[in-house]
Amino acid sequence: MPDAPDPRTHHPGAGRAWWHVSRTGLFFGAAYFLTSMAPSLLPRTWYYQGLISGLCASVGYALGVFVSWVVRRVARLIDLHVTVSGEARHWLLVAAPVFGAVAVLGLTVANVRSQARTAAFVQLTPLDPFDQVMALALAALVAVLFLAVARGLRGATRQLAEAAGHVLPKTIATLMAVVVVALATAWVTDSVLFHRGMQAFAGIAAQVNIAPTGRAAPTSPLRSGGPGSLEAWDSLGYQGQMFVTSAPTSTQISAATDRGAIEPIRVYAGRTPERTVADVADAVVAELMRTKAFNRRVLAVFTTTGTGWVDDWSAQSVEYLSDGDSAIAAMQYSYLPSAMSMMTDRDTPREAGRALFDKVYAVWRTLPADDRPKLVVGGESLGAYGGQAAFTDADDMLARAQGGVWVGTPSFTDIAASLTARRNEGSPEIVPVVDEGLHIRFAASGDQLSHDSYGRDYGPWDFPRFVYAQHASDPVVWWNPALLGAEPDWLRERRGDDVNPDVTWIPFVTFWQLTTDMAVGHDPPDGYGHRYGPELVPAWGSVLGGSPTDDYSKLVAGMEETVTRVD
Repeated sequence: MPDAPDPRTHHPGAGRAWWHVSRTGLFFGAAYFLTSMAPSLLPRTWYYQGLISGLCASVGYALGVFVSWVVRRVARLIDLHVTVSGEARHWLLVAAPVFGAVAVLGLTVANVRSQARTAAFVQLTPLDPFDQVMALALAALVAVLFLAVARGLRGATRQLAEAAGHVLPKTIATLMAVVVVALATAWVTDSVLFHRGMQAFAGIAAQVNIAPTGRAAPTSPLRSGGPGSLEAWDSLGYQGQMFVTSAPTSTQISAATDRGAIEPIRVYAGRTPERTVADVADAVVAELMRTKAFNRRVLAVFTTTGTGWVDDWSAQSVEYLSDGDSAIAAMQYSYLPSAMSMMTDRDTPREAGRALFDKVYAVWRTLPADDRPKLVVGGESLGAYGGQAAFTDADDMLARAQGGVWVGTPSFTDIAASLTARRNEGSPEIVPVVDEGLHIRFAASGDQLSHDSYGRDYGPWDFPRFVYAQHASDPVVWWNPALLGAEPDWLRERRGDDVNPDVTWIPFVTFWQLTTDMAVGHDPPDGYGHRYGPELVPAWGSVLGGSPTDDYSKLVAGMEETVTRVD
């Protein structure tokens, strides 16, 4: 039922007590609050649940107030009056709250249980009752804060309209007040809250970047930052230092392969204030030349995540599988975590991916065709997004690179999106089949490299080979602004084995659920969420010439002892 208009004023809300709330707004707010507690890909922490629920309840309340306002205006225009008898009104006033309370309680319990099922699907522990209470408290606080801000803006608009009404017609004064307050709010939100917040966050990220790793500089000349390196140890940044010091030794590789091995090469350059992205890429190529990396059997170009991180499971897979006869090149282009970069800066990762590959490729193509290393590419998350930007399309990728493994590729990545769009009819978005798997194969697990998601065997796998590793429960893969208003195929089709069947698309809500899911993407064990591990060994084994059905267990066991894991 629309809220009754206040007869004391022409301004909605004027003269009401500060604690007055719209009944219609409360109804919509409660509905949005309940939907915000629906399960998504990963179980949320209490504080993320509280933030989402508070935000969704606020949006729902605002929508309810708007709907009530529209209904009142339309009713006045058509002179519509709705009346109910005293007895009916009495029953409505009694039944509506009781029905609402029962519905809220029942749906809340159902959502809590469904979120527990989501946790079980990815082998995590659900929130305990105390965490649930904390989430509810935070949601209420967030909703009240948004309501207070909205009422403050409404009051400012009314006062400005009254002041302007002394010199302007009432309609024009009101319109002017709305425009001025809206522009001022947009400026404060963008220039003060967002940009100042991002500057503060970038400052924190920069401090993390220069934080000590506790590791000594390499003693090998085959590592950037080591003896003879053109890159100073301190210039590599936190993730760069971790990368160059995480390579296995030739002895460790031999112990896992039972073959002779040599020491692998890892080169890296950090993004310092005086360097452009192109400068950093040039520095990496200089390190490749210094270490004679182009003489190795395999040369891998890895595009890093926003912080400059390279997944050690991918890196060590290349090194173990090539008996150390490899070189891996990577560079830093940012300090920000990938989730933040995905929402604020998608250009720099693409620029970095193009710059590094193009400069390495320019040197590689000058070598005799029979004396070149196998040139492969890789990247995870934002690294997969930026790395694929080096190529105009899938055909260009097949023509210029000799294989690669893209891990947790965001769905808005151009090449990945085009491949998914032209997938074979009947293959699901979570594991699309492209050209019967002739060159490119998507896999949600290591055992899906030889067959599709329905168990049907692929045909021949020609070289060059590319693998897209992506979990159905990985929010980084499926996060996309389009979720705000459109249901994706992966929620219309059969769910992945690691996704709760209860997960459904909810306008506006699903987008924010996946946004916070990204923040906890590494919480599950390997094989779930945004955490990839041993499954990358058969992926790289296939790309480098092996078979996806080979026995990689001894290699995996050796890597378990040497790989630097995600915290």
